[in-house]
Amino acid sequence: MKVLISDFKEIMQKNNNVEMKLLKRNHPDWRIAVQSYDLKNPKPFYDELKDADALITAFLPIDQRLLDEAPKLKLISISAVGYEKVNLQLVQKKGVRVCAIGEYCTQDVAEFTMSLIFALVKRLKQYDRLVNEEHRWEYDAFMAQPRLSKMTLGILGYGRIGSQVAKMANAFGMRVIAYSRHALVGTNCEGVDFVTEDEVFAKSDVVSNHMRATADNYHFFDAVTFNKMKQKKPYFINVSRGETVDEKALLFALNSGMIRGAALDVLESETPNLIDNPLLQKNNVLISPHAAFYSQDSMATLQRISCQNVISFFEGQEEKVFNFVD
Repeated sequence: MKVLISDFKEIMQKNNNVEMKLLKRNHPDWRIAVQSYDLKNPKPFYDELKDADALITAFLPIDQRLLDEAPKLKLISISAVGYEKVNLQLVQKKGVRVCAIGEYCTQDVAEFTMSLIFALVKRLKQYDRLVNEEHRWEYDAFMAQPRLSKMTLGILGYGRIGSQVAKMANAFGMRVIAYSRHALVGTNCEGVDFVTEDEVFAKSDVVSNHMRATADNYHFFDAVTFNKMKQKKPYFINVSRGETVDEKALLFALNSGMIRGAALDVLESETPNLIDNPLLQKNNVLISPHAAFYSQDSMATLQRISCQNVISFFEGQEEKVFNFVD
């Protein structure tokens, strides 16, 4: 029995001692391999995969080649909530089971979202550069901003994370509006006014994206969408998935003043080019390396569930596997 732990080398954990301890606790004979996936040299990964019974990963694309290179593979344990990288039709044909993690970081992502809102509205990046790079001590170097309690937050994607962000924003006195396919436009629930998509774009001082990555949501935030924001010129937050945003359209919206700034925890690629990316050069853009989920508590839960899913599956207790998605 062999378990392979892998992801893109750029986002692999520095060590996987916790997972190895969990997997071997009651199965000391299990072989646990850790091998990152290098886009330029994937051979070491495929060499390890060829005799693996289980794969633990978060972001590797589960495609035809991967499945062809893994004749013994029986289970893929996704160390994430989203599983959009998995071709479910292919895994079903191959008879490989797939499970994901339903919940482990709602609080963390919501807290991170609020941190990004504060950083943008309070111009922390600009002030930091002003003092550290230009050595200027000028509180009024930038235009004064309204208080948060005078601002409207618009949320797209009103699931667990979106609703938690709404609660936090309400606590700071923000008006919160949201669009959800599951809520009736014109209703109010727990301090949130549910409106149309266009109303979110037209009335928000901050637009926060918490939508899942689906085929329908690919490049949801495009030139047309950003153009609908130009009246209010909001700040834009993305802690969802990079694929939901057309980065060329986002850059144009920033350069043309359709939006005041952006905070992005995700980019279109999980292995982005950080050398020539024009978004990194902008004073009103904050970028973090898909870190919103990351805390001691979330990581402990993530590691425990992804490993326990493997253990339960191979112990013949499939009823204990959390969230089969295939």
